[in-house]
Amino acid sequence: MRNLLLIIMLAGSQMLSAQYIPDENSSSEPEKKPPVISAPWTQKPKDEVQKPPIGAAEDAQVEYVIELLFEHMRNADAQGVQSVFTSDARLMGTTLENGRPTIRNTAIRDFANRIGQAKPGALDEQITAIEVRIDENLASAWVDYNFYYEGNFHHCGVDAVQLHKGASGWKIFQLADTQRKDCENPADEINTVMNGWHEAATRADARAYFDRMHDTGIFLGTDETENWDKEEFYNFAKPYFDKGRAWDFTTKERNVFFSEGGDVAWFNELLETWMGPCRGSGVLTKDASGEWRIDQYNLAMLVPNDLVQDYIALRKSKGR
Repeated sequence: MRNLLLIIMLAGSQMLSAQYIPDENSSSEPEKKPPVISAPWTQKPKDEVQKPPIGAAEDAQVEYVIELLFEHMRNADAQGVQSVFTSDARLMGTTLENGRPTIRNTAIRDFANRIGQAKPGALDEQITAIEVRIDENLASAWVDYNFYYEGNFHHCGVDAVQLHKGASGWKIFQLADTQRKDCENPADEINTVMNGWHEAATRADARAYFDRMHDTGIFLGTDETENWDKEEFYNFAKPYFDKGRAWDFTTKERNVFFSEGGDVAWFNELLETWMGPCRGSGVLTKDASGEWRIDQYNLAMLVPNDLVQDYIALRKSKGR
């Protein structure tokens, strides 16, 4: 599954536990990590949270309630947020104030009202891991999360969620969190891998370049015949690498996406090449050692819309 909630609310100089929601009276802004290329990490659009089927395991029902909370937050749905909590629920954030550990409490109604004032889609809590334990009508969930404000990575942490199962099902009666800045944008690792892959071609380092591909990896080139497995691609590229003249692609922009479990990544990137602007896209998964490797890469030349007819005419003139 994915990760849980809570963000930093700023109300003047007082910090309240829960998500980051800018206060109209505050000049504070979320800390934005600079993009690795020229665009921040973007994520797969969220599908509507699906309710577990009747008879589903209790842990699935607990996870659904937590997922539903985050969906309501993304939708800026104040009433929906309140609906997943008990009326006397507690929302707490653990912080450091002047170097001393402090707990801040926020009323659920106040929290929900602040969520309702946000722009839909601005508050995005992403679960990266979750562990649920249940005994009778008591459930506890330990949730690792990354939080994004208006598409920009803001902070990470852990949410400790406690739920009770009553007549209307599972509801949250207590939620506490940590918020940390000492965490990395999950896309940084993918950017490092892909930047290194392109750099390996620039310096004609065949070993580094092809080791980054899975043994079952596929390379799709700009020619319709270039649908190569790893061995075929290596045989094509080897003469260029042997001469010390491979290719020099410079990434101008990259957008990275992850599966819910974080074990599959896919991306698209804008490239500056000797052919002019190109677009690359691909898929990566982790190998047995936990290293990201390329399963597929697709390189495409870009044809401006106003030149498409000229391009079609050129192909026809060449009998293609």
